[in-house]
Amino acid sequence: MSGRRPDLTTADLAAARRREPEAVARIYRAHASALFRFFLASTGHHQTAEDLTGSVFVAVIDALPGFRGPAEAFPSWLFTIARHDLWDHYRDNERRPTEPLDGQLENQRTVEAAPDPESIAIERARYDEVLAACRQLPGEQREALLLRLLGLRTAEIADVLGKTPGAVKAVQRRGLTRLARHLGVLSERR
Repeated sequence: MSGRRPDLTTADLAAARRREPEAVARIYRAHASALFRFFLASTGHHQTAEDLTGSVFVAVIDALPGFRGPAEAFPSWLFTIARHDLWDHYRDNERRPTEPLDGQLENQRTVEAAPDPESIAIERARYDEVLAACRQLPGEQREALLLRLLGLRTAEIADVLGKTPGAVKAVQRRGLTRLARHLGVLSERR
């Protein structure tokens, strides 16, 4: 992923506060895909990720009149709401058994040229392996890495997690080290 998000302007946010459909749609197009991937990687369940993405956008549009930061701060604010909704989801479903991830993750990339089936199978197996390893990370490390993969900058992640940028870098470094060990890329001795 390139990490490049469409730029939203202060005018876009002001229009969305007035619930102008085109402005709301621009905000949705700019962030829905990243939110969905965040929820899919966090929950491992396609339908849950879709539901959470939709509920976050409802909450964001309702809360948008209270957002007074610059347009650059919007992604941090949005992912803070997403993170709280994810916690609420986990708390609400705490007593329910979790479903296995096998067969639930769908490949989200667009296929421009149809690769051979063997390449698709190898890529899919690796993708599933990385996501499964991410789920084994402690929550803070997992969230910091997922937000980074979704294109948020260190300062934005710091805002979402309520940490300093230096602390976020340390959490990400520990998470990457642990992830590398889970994937067998790094030995336990190092």
